[in-house]
Amino acid sequence: MAFKVLLIDDEPWALEGMQIWVDWEELGFEVCGVCGNGAEGLKLMEELEPDLVMVDIHMPVMDGLEMIREWRQRGKLSTKFIILTGYSDFDYARKALKYRVARYLLKPLDEEEAELEIRAIQRELQDERERRHIGQVARREEELQLVKEALLGKPVSAEGTAFLKSLSRSAESWNVCLVQTPRDRSARPGEIAAELLDGLETACLVHLSMERFAIVFGDSAHQGGEADAAKTIEALARRLAGFRIFMAVGAAETSLTGIGAAFRTAAEALLHAFYKPGENGIIRYDMIKGSRFGHSHNQVELLDRILEAFHLIDYTGYRSIVDSMEQGFREMRIHPDDVRKIVVYFLHEIRAYMSTEMDSGGESSGRLFDIPDMDEALLTFDDLIGMLRSCGRVCFELLLKESPAEPQGIVQDINDYIHSHFREGLTIKSLAERFFLHPAYLGQLLIRKNGIGFNELVHNLRIEEASRLLRMNQWKNGEVSERVGYTSYNQFLKQFEKRLGMSPNEYKKI
Repeated sequence: MAFKVLLIDDEPWALEGMQIWVDWEELGFEVCGVCGNGAEGLKLMEELEPDLVMVDIHMPVMDGLEMIREWRQRGKLSTKFIILTGYSDFDYARKALKYRVARYLLKPLDEEEAELEIRAIQRELQDERERRHIGQVARREEELQLVKEALLGKPVSAEGTAFLKSLSRSAESWNVCLVQTPRDRSARPGEIAAELLDGLETACLVHLSMERFAIVFGDSAHQGGEADAAKTIEALARRLAGFRIFMAVGAAETSLTGIGAAFRTAAEALLHAFYKPGENGIIRYDMIKGSRFGHSHNQVELLDRILEAFHLIDYTGYRSIVDSMEQGFREMRIHPDDVRKIVVYFLHEIRAYMSTEMDSGGESSGRLFDIPDMDEALLTFDDLIGMLRSCGRVCFELLLKESPAEPQGIVQDINDYIHSHFREGLTIKSLAERFFLHPAYLGQLLIRKNGIGFNELVHNLRIEEASRLLRMNQWKNGEVSERVGYTSYNQFLKQFEKRLGMSPNEYKKI
């Protein structure tokens, strides 16, 4: 980022010369303003905050040295000055030194000498900027470490407590937004949060683990022009809406010294995202305050009923058990850890049962369904119940395949759905998710029932519908292509010619 230079001289030709003869951009500066006397210069310095001021000594209203003296008396010690004078007078140099001005140039300017002086100042400014940045980063890291210790309830020294109290004065209340992120680091929700929080004085991001971070933020009714931290949290929730995350906000505290309590309430609120996300994707502690989780004590009975349904190949009974389990767990709000343990246990038992029931030439039970990791914190109640339904459907279809009764009912339902929705962006994956089947097994069912695969069936239905529309002669070929579900006309043309042996135009002439 270029440094700013202000040019002050009462002679217009001198101002013009300084702008034209000096290559400011190449030297790392931009001219932010010009004026003709010291009084105007003071106003512009207050307004523009230049890094360097090149000022003539002799000017009307207020000369250069008077202006510098006034500026220094205001406590502005970081601004650099180069004095321009037609006199090589020691008195001027002595006064300039008094006002912390070590450089002056004689008029008319010697371009090489001026460039050397300006480059030297640019290096000074750059060094000072880097030192300030390093100092700011170091101070910020110390603050973050102190806040993190208070957040996690670690002991804080008396000096650290005093410092936290001083930081707390910048806001009326302090709170914590806890964010649970996916294991996939490519999602980068932490980086997105850092971008939004950049420059916000009353908020900081604290990394807690690879999959969790906290935002400590303050709110005040008197923040002036600074963005409201709570609204920034809501903006973050909107930005992260496309990611699979949980967000929770705790109960506010009046000081950063109590931020550990806000963290604990945020963690408590985060557990409730397991059953239902909050408004704008955020669970707030005041929404769940007083709510308690229950505990399940009948998992053995439930497992016995599930395995009995498998023995009897009673898919209706299995679905009834899962439905009852869903309703009961939801009403009792069984603790998320309990639900995860129970469902994962059931899935392992079901897979073990299938491995003994399937003959050696059948499907490998290990490929029927995936069993989630117990540590996967972003699995919701609906996810886990959906897994039970999905694995049940896969397993019962395989069990029924071994029996004389072919699972005609579900295949007919799938075929009916394809016939109704072939014009849409239908995929084998979306179809499998809708009917709680593994995509590979769904494909096998369709081939066994229809004699052709899923993609071939969809293309046949689309081209059959396209033929009907072309015969009506009401739409252009491209419009027909879109109406039957193709996003690419070339793909439509290829499939049409493959099936009918002619182009759409040739077909319309028949």
